[in-house]
Amino acid sequence: EGSFKPAIMAKIEKPSCFIGDSLENIVKLCDGIMVARGDLGVECAPEDVPLLQKQIIDTCRDQGKPVVVATQMLESMISSPTPTRAEASDVATAIYDGADAIMLSAESAAGKYPEESVAMQQRIINRVEGDNHYRNVLSQSVPAPDNTPADAIITAAKQISDTISAKSIVCFSLRGSTVLRAAKGRPGVPILAISPFKETARQLAMSWGVYPELPNTGTYFSNIDEVEMFDYENPVVEEATDDFDFVLRNACRAALKKGLVNDPNDLLVVTAGIPFGTPGAANVIRVVPAAGPSCWDGVCRVD
Repeated sequence: EGSFKPAIMAKIEKPSCFIGDSLENIVKLCDGIMVARGDLGVECAPEDVPLLQKQIIDTCRDQGKPVVVATQMLESMISSPTPTRAEASDVATAIYDGADAIMLSAESAAGKYPEESVAMQQRIINRVEGDNHYRNVLSQSVPAPDNTPADAIITAAKQISDTISAKSIVCFSLRGSTVLRAAKGRPGVPILAISPFKETARQLAMSWGVYPELPNTGTYFSNIDEVEMFDYENPVVEEATDDFDFVLRNACRAALKKGLVNDPNDLLVVTAGIPFGTPGAANVIRVVPAAGPSCWDGVCRVD
């Protein structure tokens, strides 16, 4: 208790945020950024808002911080069951720009068609993310990795996943720093983030492409069976262990539970840190089939 400080999200709505290096410093100090286009449009010229939105998103991506684009996304759906074509294009633009999340406001909070608004926004997201042009745009604007072992591991994991057509990158993370590095690179596959802390899992839910999983085990995720692993009503306390094979098996179970794999031969790229439980110590990559680390080409080794 008390080991997690509150996460801070800054709402950018003033022209002063763009003076000098103010925006870079704000992003550096915060855990996330919200692009408040409605308020920003009041303070700035309307024609400047799209450019400022792109600038904020690019700055957040460079620093690996999640960014949310909000307000007036589907404004007409407050009173209409369908959006205007311009609104649909606006939502799509925010996704093409590389935002981690987009947010409805009055449309779902006080509008006549809250469910339709959410469904429409999801339809636009799905359509854009399935577009080849979207992948090309993201791949052409990947920020350079930092000169750290963890960044090197994540960069290698992304390259491996592309080469072998892996179904997911699995990151074991205590505080989420490794997962944020993975999301920063916008890999072409989902990122499965497994953390023993609910605070970390909740915060990572907003990051691009991340599917957080909260097993009820301790830091090391091992020594319990498949049923117990996700039995949240009866938490299990386990002893620390360096048995990496157990860790890999539980990664496969979590990927299956999330629906990220559907064939025993589907491949996962797993990153973790040894010794287990060391924050930021991502230093291991393993490629494993969905059937488990002991199974290759449909044949499973029995020890």
